[in-house]
Amino acid sequence: MKKLFLCLMVLFVSFALFASGASEESGNVVELEMLISDDTLEGSPMAKAVARFNEEYKDKGIQVKLNEIAYADQQTQVLNRAKAKDLPDLIKTSHDNKFTDFVLSLDGLVDDSNFARSGIRRGELKVTPVNVTAVGLLINKTAFDKAGVSYPTKEEDRWTWDEFLAALDKVVANSNCEYGLVIDHSQQRINTILYQFGYHAVDLKDNSILTVNTAKKGLEFVKGLYEKGYSPISAGLGTDNAQSMFKTGKVAAHLAGNWVYSDYSKNITDFEWTPVLMPYADEKMTCLGGNYLFAFEGTGHEKEAVEFINWFYRPENYAQYCKDGNYLPGLKGIDVDYDVDGLEIFNMEINASGPAAENDGDFTRLYSGASVGNCVRDAHDQLISGEISVDEAVEYIEKIYRETYSFKN
Repeated sequence: MKKLFLCLMVLFVSFALFASGASEESGNVVELEMLISDDTLEGSPMAKAVARFNEEYKDKGIQVKLNEIAYADQQTQVLNRAKAKDLPDLIKTSHDNKFTDFVLSLDGLVDDSNFARSGIRRGELKVTPVNVTAVGLLINKTAFDKAGVSYPTKEEDRWTWDEFLAALDKVVANSNCEYGLVIDHSQQRINTILYQFGYHAVDLKDNSILTVNTAKKGLEFVKGLYEKGYSPISAGLGTDNAQSMFKTGKVAAHLAGNWVYSDYSKNITDFEWTPVLMPYADEKMTCLGGNYLFAFEGTGHEKEAVEFINWFYRPENYAQYCKDGNYLPGLKGIDVDYDVDGLEIFNMEINASGPAAENDGDFTRLYSGASVGNCVRDAHDQLISGEISVDEAVEYIEKIYRETYSFKN
């Protein structure tokens, strides 16, 4: 009888604990998991936004918890969690095209009329542009001023690439800089130069026609940058970090983008820096990037996830997020009171940019789950290290494109 009583007590306590946990999850508080990467490196703007949301919603039954993982691991983790039916509720990522099969449709739930980049995937609103990034050029202003070299902040003063290289020659000769230029070891940055020299992966009028042969002129130019000593090969191959090298003050210019603002604003104290307009060749061009914010379906918390997305894009909340991260808004009509100067340069780049980069991006988004990866960067690495020729680099890129997508030529 005593044993029976003890068993009943154990069952009662277990049931009470289970009921208590179920009540907390389904009744009072829903905790949304948001998967994110690099927020800490960028000054934690999303963490600050989540803290504001959690404070506002502490009595409304929704709280958000950030799960920050390495960017390199993000894609694999999400795909594995999809197989295990254990997806996070929300995610901030640039890998949206990989996850389309299990992304929640936001049609009719979120207003997309003012987004700067399209979030339509397979005919439905699936993702929202949490921020827009633009490739751009930043210079060591102290070194340029010391050398007496002017720099363009107005469209009519924009350099050609030949003029820019001549300016770098003067700066390096008359300052403490050891190198003229470092370029991020990034396909997006490499592509920006290629686009400026007339590259487009697919035809501008018919994207079923492959035109990667147009990369040849730009690749020849990039190869020359390293051969002539404008940039160290270690930065070109990524064995030395271009951003870290620029912060030493020994480099005149850095081809990067607006995302370096938080880092440079806090960590460059020995010299002045400023963004300037990029040089051009055949075209004026920047590559747009950035991350998307969206929700996954099948989590059981879809309604609450949509609530967070709509809260996030309220003008006052979103403007603060952009200010905290020095981000270019992914939402039109947002007035951001930045604490730093010069971000208007990146908006000028966006306004002046030709159509090729976005045309190529629209083409790749037609193929959910298919990607050429970093084939341009891989070809670039082999090219500047002397392993292959320019023609072989183009052949390699074309091979990867043909293996990944279908073309009629």
